[in-house]
Amino acid sequence: MSSADRIDFEMEVEVESASSGPPVDLPNPTSPAPPATGNTKSVVVTTATSGSVTVSLHPLVIMNVSEHWTRLRAQEGSPQTVIGALIGKQKGRNIEVMNSFELVFSVIDGDIV
Repeated sequence: MSSADRIDFEMEVEVESASSGPPVDLPNPTSPAPPATGNTKSVVVTTATSGSVTVSLHPLVIMNVSEHWTRLRAQEGSPQTVIGALIGKQKGRNIEVMNSFELVFSVIDGDIV
């Protein structure tokens, strides 16, 4: 696959704080140290969230992005930058993207407007 056929995809996600209540004492699943028991103090910092984000993309979103990029490439004769919006929902660290639409933009003095 040449660089002209590659689609670069960037997504900006706003994530709310993972903690909305008092701290929870859970063992860190990536730590080799055993969890604290009884009155002993653990020297391992625990976390209530894992370090990964799960993203589910609806097939319609993939088709919309691909069609938009392909259409602009055919019209302009060369690969073009495309910009669009993704619509979905976030619950904790799970993101589900269900729809998308293209955005028209112009480049003025190197800035996208």
